[in-house]
Amino acid sequence: MNEEINELLSIYKQEKELIESLIKEDEIDHDYRAVYLKSKILNRIKHKIRTIELFIDPHLQEKEQLKRRSDFFAEMDRNGLAKDYYAFQLEKINHELEQLNNFTPGYFNDGQEFDDAVFNLVENKISAFIFNLRKEENLYLKFSIKKNQIIIRLTPFADILASNYFIKSTINVLKQIGFKKNKSRTCFQMKYPLESFKDAIPVKIIASRVIYEAFYNYRINQSTTLKIIP
Repeated sequence: MNEEINELLSIYKQEKELIESLIKEDEIDHDYRAVYLKSKILNRIKHKIRTIELFIDPHLQEKEQLKRRSDFFAEMDRNGLAKDYYAFQLEKINHELEQLNNFTPGYFNDGQEFDDAVFNLVENKISAFIFNLRKEENLYLKFSIKKNQIIIRLTPFADILASNYFIKSTINVLKQIGFKKNKSRTCFQMKYPLESFKDAIPVKIIASRVIYEAFYNYRINQSTTLKIIP
């Protein structure tokens, strides 16, 4: 699975480079309408790349912040300003980075069943499917299709049999993944465009990030179950 994810990341990065080169050509030709349209495509590709990078390394943002701090303190240290203080800060940051680099993210062991459900959904063989995260408390992800997009919805707030799932920290992570409240504000959902669909990996990445980043403190069922909606 790691090889597949890295291959997908490589494909998106190649697409990003191609679109960036086309935008430069359009700028030379002063075709600003084309620049605008391709920029929208580029932003979508960048979002996908970031989503995969954060799945591969959930601590990427924290590492980037530490690296910026490290660069700042290193510059101050070179300037000879309060060298002992900045040397201490650099040592502290390096220790934090070492701990983060030793972190190994998990990936849910879904088997072929999840892949089959995604493809059956995309091919209109089923109308939706539910991926149970914590069945006894009715916490799940529901996958359906509407207006050429895969809609990924968490359990409506009123239907969850526990009240402590959507605390501030969890909501922040869900927003980072790409979830937001639907128009009626009854649940969190995100959309994945079918035009970008090549295989089930990006959808599995989203599900994995929900499990291992948003709800990792809630003892998600080790054996998740699928419910197919014909």
